[in-house]
Amino acid sequence: MAKPNPTLKALQAAAKGLLFPSETDAPIEAFAWPGGDGPPTEAALRAGAKIATDAVVEKGTLAQLTKTIPKDVRPDFKPLLDELGKLSGVAVFRVGEITIDVYIIGRTADGQYAGVKTKVVET
Repeated sequence: MAKPNPTLKALQAAAKGLLFPSETDAPIEAFAWPGGDGPPTEAALRAGAKIATDAVVEKGTLAQLTKTIPKDVRPDFKPLLDELGKLSGVAVFRVGEITIDVYIIGRTADGQYAGVKTKVVET
């Protein structure tokens, strides 16, 4: 049996019960994937999340994404943002248009990729 990933467990605990605010408030799910040689890339995202080669992918930053969270609920996201801050090379990837899969991915101390994913709707 595989040893539980402590980073994954911490991200799961921090994301529990959170909904990402957009036109549809979607749950936030933690994940962990095998790592690579450096910070998360679009290629690593496509491989880890099994995203089609023709899907539109935009890369952004955690700071940009955080600004989209209404100020009144930002305190609820602090534990999750603190856990994400422990990862190195954190990047935000948005996949698709209108209904967008959002992945926040970084590298763990042992070289795996880990983070959280959610959906946002932008019309």
